[in-house]
Amino acid sequence: MKRNLNINHDNSNNNTEHPVSSLQLQQQELVAFLYDRVSVGILITLFISTVVSMIAYIELSIQGRQQWLFLWFGILCIVLYFRYLLLKKFRVIENTRYYSHLKWRNRFYVGVVVAGLMQGVGAAWLMPYVTTNVQLILHSVLLGMGMGAIAYLSTSLLIYISYLLTIMMPVTIWLFSQQEPDSYVLTLLYLFMIGAGSMSVKRMNVLLNDALYFRFDNETLVSDLQRLLKAVASSNKALEKISTTDELTGLSNYRAFRVRLEEVWQESRGTNSPISLLRLNLDYYHEYNAHYGLQMGDDKLCEVAGLLFTEITHHSQMVARLNGAEFALILPGMSCENARLLALRLEKGVENLNIEHIKSKSVPRLTVSIGLNSQVATANSSSRELLTKADTALKMAKNKGRNRIEVLED
Repeated sequence: MKRNLNINHDNSNNNTEHPVSSLQLQQQELVAFLYDRVSVGILITLFISTVVSMIAYIELSIQGRQQWLFLWFGILCIVLYFRYLLLKKFRVIENTRYYSHLKWRNRFYVGVVVAGLMQGVGAAWLMPYVTTNVQLILHSVLLGMGMGAIAYLSTSLLIYISYLLTIMMPVTIWLFSQQEPDSYVLTLLYLFMIGAGSMSVKRMNVLLNDALYFRFDNETLVSDLQRLLKAVASSNKALEKISTTDELTGLSNYRAFRVRLEEVWQESRGTNSPISLLRLNLDYYHEYNAHYGLQMGDDKLCEVAGLLFTEITHHSQMVARLNGAEFALILPGMSCENARLLALRLEKGVENLNIEHIKSKSVPRLTVSIGLNSQVATANSSSRELLTKADTALKMAKNKGRNRIEVLED
């Protein structure tokens, strides 16, 4: 079963994410490998122990020692049950972001050693009370379980060797104590199997660790690169926003205005759809700043910018601050007449703000001059023409006394 290895400390209550290194992921995978096979290992141990107990029961019952067998089997079942409970606890935390792999490996280690001792000591205890045939069965079972454990414990050399020693050494010691030629041969066989199994697991350990190192090291590098690219993209977006936004009013700046005007022009070519452009300038704004102060001037500029922004009703439209007290509105698809009506609303809106301006040479309040031009984009024309004519219309409004709207007809 594949694990999600991006996990949190199982006994931590805070939600702070901890960076997980490739080494950490590698160790977590090795521990997860052990717990993945606990349930199968428990079932195999329980089945083999049951079969051996039934065989041994026949001979022990004749000797009146069957109660010892029941006691041993009961304790073994309790040990296996506690290992199963440990597995259930591990599965609860396996999908969190971080866990202490060392702590869970040590818990697994204790369970394996206790289970191995129960089997090894139990087999050594049975040997003197059973026939040679049953002893051979016990030897086969112990050696088979020791070698079979490679498939379940191969990710941890320490755990495997500990299991091998606990399950085989009690019988090995008993065999050596018999001081018989056959016992010596079996003792050497046990020692050989312990050494061979340990070397096999050691070699497998090297291969597994190398494979996991390259796997998780590459994954960590890719993850780090993705985070870096995301951070760069986010920074680029922030920089782009700064470079296209007027710092004072929050409207688009002149650079963004020119880019958008050209985009609209290119999109509208061949559609026979008009593009209207309004150029606006607050009248005698320099005099306003000189009399009321720059802070007051900035505040009123932002107030007017907010008024202009409320007239944007479609994502294709744009309002921008070009420079000083000059603004522009790009109105794709809007006819000259509708643009003129919009200009009248804007003129009335500024008037309704009722901003005092005693230094104005037209009326004693802040007013606006507006120039309008509307064109259809063609292959032989450019957005520069639209911009120039709207600018000319604005100059006409200023020259005619300001506080007015001028439309430059094509």
